[in-house]
Amino acid sequence: MPTYRVEAGTTVTVQARSSIHDTVTRWDKVSGTVEADPGALDGGGTKATFTVDMGAFDAGDWLKNRKLKKDLAADRYPTAVFELREVTGVTQNGDAFEATASGVIRYRDHEVAVEIKGTGTMSEDSIEAKGAFDLDIRGFGMEPPKVLMFKMEPDVTINVTLRARAS
Repeated sequence: MPTYRVEAGTTVTVQARSSIHDTVTRWDKVSGTVEADPGALDGGGTKATFTVDMGAFDAGDWLKNRKLKKDLAADRYPTAVFELREVTGVTQNGDAFEATASGVIRYRDHEVAVEIKGTGTMSEDSIEAKGAFDLDIRGFGMEPPKVLMFKMEPDVTINVTLRARAS
């Protein structure tokens, strides 16, 4: 079974909402590996672990970045880790696939189960995939932040773009 290493271009984007406007924050320091058989993604044979550097983000301007760094306590909680538990609902057409990835995110001494619906392509050489899921940040012991005078909602939408190359 090939092992793939995460490479540049892998990003995690979080869209936080308020009644007035949304804030989009992007993390692009992501590392990790995927072990998968391109012809048999379904079930428990596929393994993956991804680590996100929580201090390396951009929320669009210095004020939001400063506020978010404090709210995330990035110095105290420098990483978030996603561990894949299972891939289900796979439909494949050549190298292209659709699937649901189930796993857990470990962050701030908490563990939250997530299901990520996604699409992508996978060959013996590389993986390119995109997926999205909603997450209630209170599961990590966090309260929704205020950005300027706007209180954000506790539910955020997370979009993941994965690029990995066989090692």
